[in-house]
Amino acid sequence: MIKKTFLIEIGTEELPSKILKDIILIFYKNFIDELNSNNILYKKINYFSTPRRLALQIIELDTSEKINEKIKKGPAIKNAFDKNGNPTQAAYYWAKNCKINLNQAQRLKTEKGEWIIHRIQEKQEKIELLIPKIIEKILKKINIKNTMRWETNNLRFIRPIRNIVMLLDDKVIKSIVFNLHSSNLLYHHISCKEEKIYIKDAIEYPSILFKKNKIIANYETRKEKIKNEVKKIAKKVNGIIKTNLFLLEEITSLVESPKALLATFQNYYIDYIPEKILIHTIEKQQKCFAIYSSSLEKKILPYFIFISNINSKKNKEVVLGNEKVMHARLSDTMFFLKKDRKIKLENYLPYLKKVSFYNNLGTLYEKTLRLKFLIEWMSSSNDKINKNDLIRSAILSKCDLITQMVGEFPELQGIIGMYYALENKENKEVAIAIKEQYLPSFSGDKLPSTPIGCLLSISDKIDTLSGMFSIGEIPDPEKDPFGLRRAALGILRIIIVKKIPIDLKKLIQISLESYNLKKIDNSIISKKIITFFTSRLSFFYEKQGYNIKFIKAVLSCKLTEPLDIDKRINAISNLENIKSIILTSKRIDNILKKNNQIISNKMNIELIKQIEEKNLLEKIKNFNNKTKKLFIEKKYEEILLEIKKLEKPIDNFFDKVQINHSNIEMKKNRLLFLIKIQKIFLKIANFSYLY
Repeated sequence: MIKKTFLIEIGTEELPSKILKDIILIFYKNFIDELNSNNILYKKINYFSTPRRLALQIIELDTSEKINEKIKKGPAIKNAFDKNGNPTQAAYYWAKNCKINLNQAQRLKTEKGEWIIHRIQEKQEKIELLIPKIIEKILKKINIKNTMRWETNNLRFIRPIRNIVMLLDDKVIKSIVFNLHSSNLLYHHISCKEEKIYIKDAIEYPSILFKKNKIIANYETRKEKIKNEVKKIAKKVNGIIKTNLFLLEEITSLVESPKALLATFQNYYIDYIPEKILIHTIEKQQKCFAIYSSSLEKKILPYFIFISNINSKKNKEVVLGNEKVMHARLSDTMFFLKKDRKIKLENYLPYLKKVSFYNNLGTLYEKTLRLKFLIEWMSSSNDKINKNDLIRSAILSKCDLITQMVGEFPELQGIIGMYYALENKENKEVAIAIKEQYLPSFSGDKLPSTPIGCLLSISDKIDTLSGMFSIGEIPDPEKDPFGLRRAALGILRIIIVKKIPIDLKKLIQISLESYNLKKIDNSIISKKIITFFTSRLSFFYEKQGYNIKFIKAVLSCKLTEPLDIDKRINAISNLENIKSIILTSKRIDNILKKNNQIISNKMNIELIKQIEEKNLLEKIKNFNNKTKKLFIEKKYEEILLEIKKLEKPIDNFFDKVQINHSNIEMKKNRLLFLIKIQKIFLKIANFSYLY
């Protein structure tokens, strides 16, 4: 076995920071799959990614020439030979296709049967010829949206590929990949005009990049360096950094030669700009780290740390440049805030009449009225919620969309509304609800913290869902431009986690009616939305690790109260020894399937003769009395325990009572008895999905 180190580096134009990690992981995994499918052995694969390079380093790659065996499978023995052992036409035809005589064929016996086969020994292509083909194949397979063509090239990739490096130890693998000749030339840092970097051996990667130009090719190493430098700098000004993993990941994906530098901004920005907006400007807009005081208050300090992507000897000039940019951005923010604050938040309401919500779905003003209607309906049975605050939050919910601040920073919708509401002396609950109406905004995001915030969020999301489904804007497996899956999942999470008793069917019906759209059959749209929610519920529980059979057993009951569904799924998931209940249900179902003729009429009590029948009937009466209140309170775990108490009487019934009685009326009556028992199980879930 000849072991060598192989290096492939793809030099590109600036790759999108948000998907850099995804790209290299796809590249890495696909490469492993290709090596495995070609029976190429290796010890380890290191992967590297920067904004301008994707690289793999394969340690101890087996480069020895191999003989691969392929098996051409022929007809089964029973079809290849007749009763007398003579070859059939099928066997001759197969042998002709394989270009062999039948006596050269062999037999292969497996558990599934026996076949004639032909073993072909093939020499594997040399590794130097095979690897470039694998690389090109993988690059074409990286299935990321918004790929692009460049120049006269018909090939597609995320960004134009400008350089290909392929080395096997110290030897350049000369080939053409993506219309580029491979070499051992590595690109310098984008800002560097020094001499070219020629890598002499694959094992030198990535150390040669750091040695020549401080480029850190390893993503995790680069991230750790940024994290540590930022913490050290913050400590120098008696500050701390609040961990923001999204920001850290994004900055790591934006630079390849990171250097953390401290800069300042004027104190008056802290006094005038609300903290969350200030942080948004520093972190989201400028991709810098905000510094907080290390005291208990943890207030923001007039400093920020930026990550330079150049190793300049003129750090002061670099810092001044970044401070100027930050000052300009904060000045803009102050200007917009001053302009907005001249008008009270509620006075923006009439302007919503001129802003379309979506084609054929009216204006934002009309949406506001629908939210008010929905939130009032949902809270009608809740006396604990302040109705004035509830209505006020709905009325003001979309007013900040007209402001200069949201116009400039759309991602601050809700947050701006909260600050302006507080400044206008609105109740705190109203302000918080305005902010929290958009929660959760992504998978795993936090939920609204207040009852009003929860109801406003549900109202906003169900209104959007109902409207979009009404005009045919329904998500498909590949597209969901309006985030309707996320909205539906958000509604379900709020209802289940916050334990809000809402019937989705009624909520959807009320929401659709509030649109008052002509030529729309609300009943058809409602069914589509319910089906959509059911699929989201299944996804919700699968993600949490629930047994898919348990999920289907409950969802198949066509229930429309998420809180009720949640209690049922948890009850059957948490019950110890659920198997005995499942077996009892299965036994009943099997008998009823064998006697699947339509059985009408009620069970005749007078035909219940045997002691086992009478005993079981008495137990069922006791069960119904005990569980009547439990069903109202949805205490399904307790109900299941009561069902378990019926197991022995049911077993005695099966063992001692002849169901298929010669007397047809007795037989029908006993089958009706089983249907009565079956309905008890179906009150919880359809247990047939569990067997």
